[in-house]
Order: sequence, then structure tokens, then C-alpha cells
Amino acid sequence: MEFEQFKREYVAARAEVDAGELVDVAAVRARLRELAAGLTADTDRGVAYGLIEQLGTAEAPDDQSPEMKQALHILDSTVFETGTTEERLAAIGDARRRIWALADRAGQDSNAIRALTRGLETTENLLTEGAPWDDQPGRRISGVNRFFD
Repeated sequence: MEFEQFKREYVAARAEVDAGELVDVAAVRARLRELAAGLTADTDRGVAYGLIEQLGTAEAPDDQSPEMKQALHILDSTVFETGTTEERLAAIGDARRRIWALADRAGQDSNAIRALTRGLETTENLLTEGAPWDDQPGRRISGVNRFFD
């Protein structure tokens, strides 16, 4: 599983929890932990587990740096899924630049902050090059998952 896919699931779950639509936060966390276990990179798994732990809490953990909080806010508040290909690529590029600038001035968690952009890179590659099994770069594939629909 790619981090961007995990992030979409996390953001959707968090929105439902925050809205009071999901009250069994423990069950949601358990489901997200299963998804996080499928992440290939250790850094991605660490970031995912940190996000899961803050699910349902009013605030982010106290040990999370201000830069990490800002980077997560950028990812959560930027719309990557709609618009033309050019608009989506511009949003991805802007978010990546802003997050890397945060990482440049962050301390110990600078690598974890940079790792947040891995999913953006994957999305960018799919938009510009298409999926590896696709003959037409940038072509949308219906029915694969909700990201591509």
C-alpha cells in the first residue's frame, strides 16, 4: 500500500470521527493499523501510526513538532483529487515545496516530514506517466479504486 492511499483512508475516518459519525474510535484505529501495516516504508509506517494515535483526540500529540503539525495541515487541507491534471499537479508541487521548506527548518523529525510527500510523488507519477500497466499516460482508470474513479 502507498502512503497516499493510507492518508486518504485516515482523512476520511478522521472527518467521520470529528463529525461524530463514528463513535467507536478503537475500531477505526484498529482498521487503520491494519492498513498501516501494509505500508512498505518504515518511515511511512511510523508516520501512519502517529496519525492513528491522534485520531479522536482534540489535539495532536504534545511531542509532535510545530513543523510536523503544519505539514500535516497542508496535506489535510489541500485538495489533490479534483481539477484538471495541470491543477492537480500544481497543487501537488506547491504542497511538496511547502512541506520540504518546513522539513528544512525542522529538527529531529525532518525526515519524517519529508516522507509525508512520498504519496504526493506517487500521485504525480500516476498523473504524468500513468499506471505501469496503462498504455496511455495520465489516463484515468475507472473501477480500480475510489482515488481513480
